[in-house]
This record gives sequence, C-alpha cells and structure tokens, in this order.
Amino acid sequence: MSEKRIHIVGDLHEVAIQKFTSAGYDVSHSPNYDEKKLLSLASDAAVIIMTDMAFDKNWFDALPNLKLIARRGVGYDNIPVESATKHGVWVTNTPGANAIAVAELAVTLILTVLRKVNQATNSVQKGEALTYPASLMGHNLSGKIIGLIGYGQFVSYDTLLAQSDIISLHIPATPETSGILNHEAFSKMKTNAILINTARAALVDEEALVEAINTGKIAGAGLDTTSYETIKTASPLLNHDQIVITPHIGANTVESEYMTAEKVVASVLDFFNNQKPIYRLN
Repeated sequence: MSEKRIHIVGDLHEVAIQKFTSAGYDVSHSPNYDEKKLLSLASDAAVIIMTDMAFDKNWFDALPNLKLIARRGVGYDNIPVESATKHGVWVTNTPGANAIAVAELAVTLILTVLRKVNQATNSVQKGEALTYPASLMGHNLSGKIIGLIGYGQFVSYDTLLAQSDIISLHIPATPETSGILNHEAFSKMKTNAILINTARAALVDEEALVEAINTGKIAGAGLDTTSYETIKTASPLLNHDQIVITPHIGANTVESEYMTAEKVVASVLDFFNNQKPIYRLN
C-alpha cells in the first residue's frame, strides 16, 4: 500500500484531498511542526506534502519509501534539495500560485506605511481628534520610485538602494542573500525610504533595520515575515510607529490556496503516473 500513500503536513485545500482520495490514494495528516507524528504517520508514504515545517535531512533514513517531497508554496529553503536528490527523492514547489496575493499584500503594506494607517486607527480607538491631525501626515504613493529586488536588476544594487523611495523584497533566502539588508545597505538608502518584506525574514538584519529607522536613516518598514514565527513581546519591532507587521499572510487568500493545491496535485499525479513532476526542483 505504501506506493499509494500520501502524507500531508499542515493544511492543504480540500480540493486536493478530494482528488487524491477519489483517485484511490491513501492520505494521512499530521500537524505542522510536529516531527514525531510526521515520522510515525508518514513512515511508509511515497509522497510527503510540506507546508512551512523544515524537512530534516536526517529523516530520509526513517522514510525509506519516500519518493517525492511536494512543497506547498514557493520558497524551498526549508527543504534539503541536494540531500533529496542523493536519496532519489523528487522535490517540487508551486511557482506562481500565490504571486498575485503576495504582490497585493506588498502594495497594502506600502500604502499602510506611507499613509500611517496603523497610527490613524490607533488614534481613533483612543478617542483622539479626528480632523486632520498633523502627526498623521502621510505621503502619496504616486510619483515614488519603487525598487523591486528579485524582479531582475535594470540598475545596479547600489543604484537601487540610493534612488528608491520604496524597496520591496521578492527573492529567496540563500547563503548569498541572507542579511543583504544590513547596516551598510540602510546607510545607502534615502532617509524617506521604506522597506517592504513579503519574502523571507533572513533577508533583513532586524537589529540594523530598527536602528536605521530610529536614527532616521530610513523612514519605516512593512514586514510580512520576521525572524520569529511568534514574535516576542519584547521585540523592538513591536509597538513601533514606523513599522507595520503582518503574520506572514502574503499567500493567505482563498484563491491562492486553491491554486496552490491544484499545483501540488499536478506534481503528485505526474509522479504517480511515472512522469517527471511538472514543478520539479531537481
């Protein structure tokens, strides 16, 4: 039965589960970040579908029937692709499935920071004056220069840092990109610039970010990802007027979840049909 076993870690849209079960595959589930249950329930699975939990390369020995790791998402820095290849295991992801949702949240964060939406909401809730408070004077998005890191550089990195009013990150976390927004980078940015990160927390030196904002080197930030899954209450990122944080909801829309599930199904069914998975990474 193991050749038809699929184990899902975390959540996956019901449309995918229905397609698997209707095709005769045996599906099991375990919670995200529960290693013990994963290894127990997936011990004979041919396919494991991962959400955000990191896949430990030591698990391959405990999962002898594993042939495919399907990442339910785009980033795969939490999957040891090289080790999977050595063990004869395919790795796939779901490119583009959440692109629109993430882009829309990036724009939302830009406008939220520029127009001081969080401060304005807090002001209303505190019963403060509602008429044109000077402390809530914002900026137009119109006319601003937006630098997209990850779209393809039409200018050099240093030029992008120096000329952009808004810098938005859209690259994976790798050894080469880790901490690229650091003290040196912030020192090259405009003092009115804001940073938007809907990609990976590892791209940003958070201590350097807070210092840059506090010392007026840059104006603010909108972050959909931080170095903590549950941010600590003592973090200097919190309760900061010029930093807006959302809990990694960039891909969290009904539409992107459905598209993600469809792409997971496509790769898994390719595998079971003895074809190379369409969204393979190795």
